[in-house]
Amino acid sequence: MGDELLRYIHRYFETNGASILHRSNHSIQIKLTEALDRELMNRPFYWHYVKKTGGIPEPMTLTFFTEQPKDRSEKGEWLHVGTPRLHQIFESARSKGIWCLLYEHHKPQQTPAPLYPWLVVNVKFSFVSHQRKDKIVSYGLQLIHGQLVHNMMENLKPLCLEPIIADHSFPMASLIQVESGLRRIKNEARRFVDEHPDDWAEKAEKKMLEELTLLHAYNQAVSSAWEDYEKEKNDIRSRYHPSVHIDISNSGLFYLSQSSF
Repeated sequence: MGDELLRYIHRYFETNGASILHRSNHSIQIKLTEALDRELMNRPFYWHYVKKTGGIPEPMTLTFFTEQPKDRSEKGEWLHVGTPRLHQIFESARSKGIWCLLYEHHKPQQTPAPLYPWLVVNVKFSFVSHQRKDKIVSYGLQLIHGQLVHNMMENLKPLCLEPIIADHSFPMASLIQVESGLRRIKNEARRFVDEHPDDWAEKAEKKMLEELTLLHAYNQAVSSAWEDYEKEKNDIRSRYHPSVHIDISNSGLFYLSQSSF
């Protein structure tokens, strides 16, 4: 558990912009960003003071142990399942949406092997009316030449992926920034919705019209001043009105040996 936990902690803080100052087999020292300090360290008075005085912010440096240190004089926090700090980190990762940084490990070669950057995003499409249908599509965007691949997770399944790069590999620099890549994928997601069959929406609107017609007939038979009439109409419209929601389920930066698929 200790090794897995250490990899998780390393990946979480590195992904969120923190500086990894030192790492050993069972410990890691991290310089927080201001955002992480504000989120994790519960220092509202300090940050209020810095803002009021115009001072230079100084985020904290933390040391975590994944095994209880033999030398009790070593300063740091022992992380294990059940500790409040680890629970806090898990909750932070969950609230931000899962983001990972992984490198492909493959058989060593005589010369160092390049790894190419891929932005991988899993997008959930929710087609909502009186019934709901969810569909997840995984996109992969190569951040050098820009190839966009659908069903990218299928390409990742057979690979050995680790949070630390192998000694015999080196990462290629991205030419496309992650923010720009995300915009491309979001545009592709919108195109997917535009090209998706809309018979489900037509059926929902037809059903909504039928329900509204029945409600109107009932209102006419009872009283034109039926006080719940408008509320019932709004409820029917809310229940049957078709809509599409697009959400990013998770995403990550993957360095892979293949430059294209």
